[in-house]
Formats: sequence, structure tokens, C-alpha cells
Amino acid sequence: MVLLISIPVFSVPLDPDQKVYQPGEKFQENFLQIDFPEKALVRTESRKRWRAVPLKDRAWLAIWRKLDRTGDEQTGIQVLEAVFPNIPPEKIKLENAEILQWTKEDISGGNPLQILFYLIRKRDEAYTVYITFYRERSDLKEWFGNPARYLKTK
Repeated sequence: MVLLISIPVFSVPLDPDQKVYQPGEKFQENFLQIDFPEKALVRTESRKRWRAVPLKDRAWLAIWRKLDRTGDEQTGIQVLEAVFPNIPPEKIKLENAEILQWTKEDISGGNPLQILFYLIRKRDEAYTVYITFYRERSDLKEWFGNPARYLKTK
């Protein structure tokens, strides 16, 4: 007698440093929240740095990091001014937070890219959020280009 058992297989990574986020599911830490336009794999690279990529195609990449050392924030601004020369940040105030946003277009491997970079501060905490995606994907620009998306509301 042969007994066949069907076991459902879910797309759950075996690596405990990885998690699959469904659309609408949010990564949250302190005041920061990030959600994704499609199913995404989020990898914890250290206790204060994360990376997300879509599971379907590789149309975008998101990297965010918590800044928790004195001087990290100022050093970060200096680095950003070097990466985005002659591009002053857009300054936004939302939910008692200050957001500095830099935007740039670039070409990598022959692919035209849109780059968004945020420095988000609230009280004595700060995060950087780096996002890049194919320039022709206006849906991604609309999704990731909304700074309010990154702040947890009550």
C-alpha cells in the first residue's frame, strides 16, 4: 500500500535573515515604514540595514539603514552632496519628521535609472532610504516618490 501525502509548499525563505513581504504588508521600525508595490524579498544585512528586491522581475531595488551614531547623519549628508553634486535636496516636513529628498537620473549597464534618496529624521532618530528603478516605470516613481509612504502614522 502506498500512501501519498500532499504538503503545500509556501514561498518562505529558509534563511532567517530573509522575509517575503506581500503587497500591502509593511516593514516597520520605530517611525519608519516601507511597503512595496509587489511581492518582495527583504533581507536583513545587519541589525540596522535592510535590502528589498521584487520576486518577479528586477525592476527596482530598495536599501534602508538606521543611523544611530553621533555624526552618522552629518557624514551621510556630506556623502550625498558628493553623489548628488549641485542638486540641493528637497526639504519636506511631515508627521513631525524632516525629510531630505534627492533625485537623480543615471545609466547603469545601458539601463536608464531613476534614483531616489531620502534622509528621514524624527526626534533623535534618523534613517536613510535609497531606491532605484527603471526610469520608464512611472508607476514605481509614483509609488516610491511619495515621502509620506515612509512614515508610520498613528
